[in-house]
Amino acid sequence: MIIGFSSCNRMSQSKDHVIIGETSATDNTLKKTTLKYPATEHDFGQVREGEKVVHIFEVLNTGDADLLLESVQPSCGCTTPRYDKKPIRPGKNGSIEVVFNTQGRTGKQHKSVMVVTNTEPPNTVLSFTCEVIPKN
Repeated sequence: MIIGFSSCNRMSQSKDHVIIGETSATDNTLKKTTLKYPATEHDFGQVREGEKVVHIFEVLNTGDADLLLESVQPSCGCTTPRYDKKPIRPGKNGSIEVVFNTQGRTGKQHKSVMVVTNTEPPNTVLSFTCEVIPKN
C-alpha cells in the first residue's frame, strides 16, 4: 500500500518513542493489542490564515495488552502532534492531539499523521482537512 502525503516547505525532523526497558512498540517480542478510533478523519471547515486549529483524536485500547503509541509523525512541519507517551491500559482511552498552523497556507488543505503502535497492522493514518481563507 502506498500512502501519499502532502508536503510543506519544512518537514518535521523529530521522532518521539515510547520505550519500555529494551522493547519498543514495533518490537516483534512485544505483545500485540487492538485499538479503535471513533474517527480517523476531521474537517475543520473554513478557517482564517494565521490561526492554529486543534483537534483531538480519541483512541481506545480494545485488546488485552498495554497499547503503546510509539510515534506520531505528521506529513508536514505545519502540523504538530501531542500524544500519550505512557502505555494505555486495556479498556482505557488515550488521545492524539494535532495542531495545524495555517500561517502561509491558503486554500484547501489535507494533512495527515502516521500513528505507529503495537497493533497489527502497526500503522494507522489520521487525517484532517480545511479550507484556509486568506487574511484580509
